[in-house]
Amino acid sequence: MRPWLVAVIMVAALPSRSIRAEQASGAWQSTEEAAVRLVAAQNRLDANGWVWLGIHIKLAPGWKTYWRNPGESGAPPRFDWSTSGNVGAVEVRWPAPQRFSAFGFDSFGYHDQIVLPVFLQATAPSQAMTARLNLDYMVCAQVCIPMQAKLALHLPADDAGAKAKPSAFAPLIQHYLERVPQPVDKAGMAIESALVSGPPGQQILYIKGHSEQPFMAPDLMVEGPDPFGFGRPILTYGAGRRDVTLALPVYTGTGKTELTTQALTVTLVDGHRAVERRLNLGQ
Repeated sequence: MRPWLVAVIMVAALPSRSIRAEQASGAWQSTEEAAVRLVAAQNRLDANGWVWLGIHIKLAPGWKTYWRNPGESGAPPRFDWSTSGNVGAVEVRWPAPQRFSAFGFDSFGYHDQIVLPVFLQATAPSQAMTARLNLDYMVCAQVCIPMQAKLALHLPADDAGAKAKPSAFAPLIQHYLERVPQPVDKAGMAIESALVSGPPGQQILYIKGHSEQPFMAPDLMVEGPDPFGFGRPILTYGAGRRDVTLALPVYTGTGKTELTTQALTVTLVDGHRAVERRLNLGQ
């Protein structure tokens, strides 16, 4: 058995009453490649029926899993909350990923561990919630393996005698919430403009970014409609490295579809800082 899994399996093997006492963590589901569970930032719903959960994935050394846009390889995670009890609104937040390069392909994702923060709101705030997640995700090293997990976490409702309190997992979830792309004033950097040039099939997308402090090692992830894909950016810095232009080749598969006025989602990452912007080219 791999050493990194020993602690995970010990937690998963605890009696169910120990997990119920915390009311903030489901059991681990483990393989040799990865382990996953649900955790909560508080021990019960608050008075509004709200709670932050985390989809906590631990990965064996050398393995990675994927962001919502996996890039040129891999697959994004898929979430099915349909069998949950008393769950209304569900919103998954995405910590900024990193770029992986292997076999001539670039992909976007996470290694070691990741927590995907999830905001849940109860349909009936005065009643308990049971979050049930059917999760499909992919892990890759030298090979890629599709994974499935059925996760569950029960949270009682807020009441006068037992108010919601932060759990032991609140700092972990908060840490990954802070890695979600932030507003410009908090991140200290901005995506200023986008321009595309060149003939169909040979286009280049230019994105300009500005930072209040010098850029260290910026990277850019661009999401657009089919059939468009985007290559690794070439960086050109302005004076003091506070401005950067990122030039990305535009891929169109076997055709020569022109990138003109399509909407793009652009994520600029520099270390632990990240900002995101929805852009409409030509406007």
